[in-house]
Parts: sequence; C-alpha cells; structure tokens
Amino acid sequence: MKPTMRKPALILAVTGGLLATVAHAEDKVSFHATQYAENQQRINVVMGEVSIDKDFGTDYTVRLDLGHDAISGATPMWEPKPGFANEFVEGQQNVANEKRNSVAGTLIARDTARNEYTVGASWSSEPDFLSTGVSAQAQLWHDDAHNRSYTVGVGLLANTAIATPFTNKREDRSSTVLNVQAGINQVLNPTSTVEGSVYVGQDKGYLSNHYLKIVRTDAFGLHYLADEVRPDQRNSGGLAARWIKSWKPGVVSNLWYRYYTDDWGIVGHTVEVKAHWDVAPRWRLSPVLRMHQQSAASFYRGYGDAVNTFAATGLGVNDARLGAFTANTTALNVEYQSSSEWTFNTNLSDYRQDNGFSARWLVAGFTYKY
Repeated sequence: MKPTMRKPALILAVTGGLLATVAHAEDKVSFHATQYAENQQRINVVMGEVSIDKDFGTDYTVRLDLGHDAISGATPMWEPKPGFANEFVEGQQNVANEKRNSVAGTLIARDTARNEYTVGASWSSEPDFLSTGVSAQAQLWHDDAHNRSYTVGVGLLANTAIATPFTNKREDRSSTVLNVQAGINQVLNPTSTVEGSVYVGQDKGYLSNHYLKIVRTDAFGLHYLADEVRPDQRNSGGLAARWIKSWKPGVVSNLWYRYYTDDWGIVGHTVEVKAHWDVAPRWRLSPVLRMHQQSAASFYRGYGDAVNTFAATGLGVNDARLGAFTANTTALNVEYQSSSEWTFNTNLSDYRQDNGFSARWLVAGFTYKY
C-alpha cells in the first residue's frame, strides 16, 4: 500500500495564507521554485509557482498565482513487529508520487479615501484531496493622515478528502475551514509601526487524516490497527502583534508574536525576529529566526510514549503535528536587484523540532516589473 500525503504544513506556511494581499501595487511577474526535504528520508517536495500582478489605473490591482508541485518520500506509520502477533512498532511507509496543481486570484479595489477592499478565490487539486476557497478583506484608514488603519477579513475553505484504494474510508469526506480576523495598524513615528490583531477559526466535518492508523486494545488486551479518530469540530482563536522599526536607512527590524489556542487542548506561542539589511546598493540580506512552542492535543499519544495505544473506542491520534514540541526555524534570504526591472532572490530555511524531526527548504526565483 502506498498512500499519498498532502503538502507539508511548513511549505504552506512559507508560501502564503488564505487572506493574502498584494503588498505593493506594481505590474510584475515572478517565478519561484522550492525544494523541500525532511530528515530520515521522509517527505520531499519540488514546487514551482508563478505570480502575475497587474494594476488597472490607481484603483484596482489583480493578482494571479499558479502552482505545481510533486511529493515523494515516506511517512511514519505503524507496522507489525517481526516475530510477534498483535504487536506493532513505528516504521515508515513510502508515499505514492503525487502531483498537485493550484490556482488563486485576488482583486484589490481602492476608493477615493484609499481604503482597500480585497476579494480572493483559490483552488487546488491532488489525487486524494480537493480544496476551494474564498476570502474578503477590508483595510480602512482612520483619517486622511493615514497613520492608523483597521483591517477585518474572513476566509472560507471547502475541502474534500477523496477516497482511493489506499485511504481508510471508501467514500469521499468533506470539511470546511472558517477564519475571521480583525486588526489595527498604527504609525508611532517616522521610523516605527505597530500592529495587533485577533482571530478566530472553526473547522468542521471530517478532520481526521484518511491514511493514518493508531493501535487500539480490545477487551482481551490484544492490539489491533484502527483508523485514527479526531473530533468533527475544532474551534480556535488567538492574537498577534508586530513591531516594525527602521533603525537607519537600509536597516529594518520586524518583531512578531502570535498566541494560539483551540478546544483540542493545543496552546501555541510563536515569536519571529526578522531583519532587512541593504548591505550594498543592489544587495539585501534578510535573516529570520522563528521560535515555536505548543502543547499536545488531549487525545494525542506519540509513537514513543510510554503509553502509545488507545482504548477500543474514542478519539486517538499519533500525528506528531498534534503533539507537544518546541521548534526553531532559521532562514536567510538574499536579494539582488540587477536593474529597476529585475530582482533575483534565494532563501534557505532550516527547521528543527526537539523531538528529532527536521526539515530544510531552498527557494529561488526572480521578479520582473513591466
């Protein structure tokens, strides 16, 4: 059996969010390629993305994103313990080579007060998963001085876990993801800006991974493999804050914090420190340090835990993404502007958890302003 697996969450985090907006209104085309690899010969991803931005006067901007990626490698999975009946140990199972295609579009409209209204739509498809989404966001200025703005946004995803001969279920299962966010941005002085936001989310439907198994214990004390089971609803929320400071021309720092909690029992804290340094007229370095810590879901048991099996009924997962861990990400982005039209950049990121999991990815590409 060779299951297929969706793109790792790390890659999704790197390549953007649901309420993405066009940061700078310019006519441009960009292409970026990504190579992602996990340790222990796990998942590998090769990804390419094209983005096209087009202004229509000063009041409208359209963006189109096209993506394609290929996934291969292996994933943790229970397997029979050699020489023992009804006993299982952690192993790895090869995933089927899988290709994924995605497209997303964004429209920004500006009124006479330069308030911005953004609507977006997205679609992605792979052999075992289909996702479609819509989003809307408004950024409103407090007054004509444009020193303070308010932002509110909402995003909705409709997902389908497609049944295949290798999935736990023989019928397609659906789920929805709703996110709402509101924030404020304040210019403190000519060199610094702060922003804060709150967000809530709700996932509903089939939220289990339709490949992963857990080990259960029956009434006679015998172990057997069964589908993992997660709740059919997840309510989440949190807050975020950011401080951007220009220390001198060409040197900018960006400090960000996020707090997350949900009713599955997970509480997370993320701190990110980023800097932009113009080391030469055409060169910019951007180092990043991100630290993340989270608690485990109440129904999680790790493969290596002293108690790693579950009762015959009830919730249960071994997916390490729902476990307790601390993670550090270090990254360096190098940008070279060869002319007023062409910019080239490359980014190398290293991600490490305290449970032994690690991953690295390299992103390289260019942007052409036309």
